[in-house]
Amino acid sequence: MAKNYREKELEYERTGQFDRDLNDEHRTFDARDIGEGYRYLTKTPGEKIRRFFLLPAVKFFGSVYTFFAFGFRVKGKKNLRKIKKIGAISVCNHAHEMDTLLVKLALGCRRTFHTGSYYLLKKGWAGRIFKAGGFLPVGSTVKDLEKLQNTVRELLGKKKIVNFYPEHALWRRYEKVRPFKPGAFRFAVKFNVPVLPLFIEFRQTKPRKVLRLKEKVVVHILPAVYPEEEGTLRAKSDALLQKVRAAMIEKYESLYRRPMVFDCGEKVHGGSSVCGERDVSGAADADSDAETKGEAAVTV
Repeated sequence: MAKNYREKELEYERTGQFDRDLNDEHRTFDARDIGEGYRYLTKTPGEKIRRFFLLPAVKFFGSVYTFFAFGFRVKGKKNLRKIKKIGAISVCNHAHEMDTLLVKLALGCRRTFHTGSYYLLKKGWAGRIFKAGGFLPVGSTVKDLEKLQNTVRELLGKKKIVNFYPEHALWRRYEKVRPFKPGAFRFAVKFNVPVLPLFIEFRQTKPRKVLRLKEKVVVHILPAVYPEEEGTLRAKSDALLQKVRAAMIEKYESLYRRPMVFDCGEKVHGGSSVCGERDVSGAADADSDAETKGEAAVTV
């Protein structure tokens, strides 16, 4: 399976399909309904009690598990402290199957909420636990996106952090920074909050190599990037996207000590530059009309 994923990854990189899932089969039949009556936040007494007990357990057991399993570390916590009194949007490269847990541990279990595709929210106890942990499903209709937008506005007003994966698709242990979808940055501009970039690094060490363990996982918290004051929503969103992605590419190049070059001969999927060049324009393929049409402009 891992070999098959690697082959797909190389193929998608060559053809510029950076937002395509390596696993094309999604289980949507057992997804929880997020229609008219669904509440994004924990409101009932039972939901609040579940969240109250779940988050300390996630922090304790998650910290122990990720340390021994991945050698997990966090760097750049001073950048998080600088925004402790305001709400923020965070973005992270989608490169680890446990990255939501890693981001939550890095930024704070109670403060951080996470967006994700609606079909990840399952029926039954799995869905209840996901919701208690702060999962915000992204639907595909206008009403779904309106409800998500209102929820994000409420959370940012309470000085919470809402995390997005702007690359959209999970590519396990992929090191480069793929093109971004614009949704997270539009939220940041619309609600006038900074974007906090996170970069997941995979670092091999001598002890782990001797023990034949995979590279350790380090989450780097980069300085927050603020929206520009002047311009249209789209112009400010695009500028913010480019600044954030440029900062993450710079972190990639400084950590891995090599330029970030894609191995493909076609144009970046949804972008404006040719693969093989250093592209910071992002995947601005969903324009402002998507917000009114109900398309997935808030792709994670």
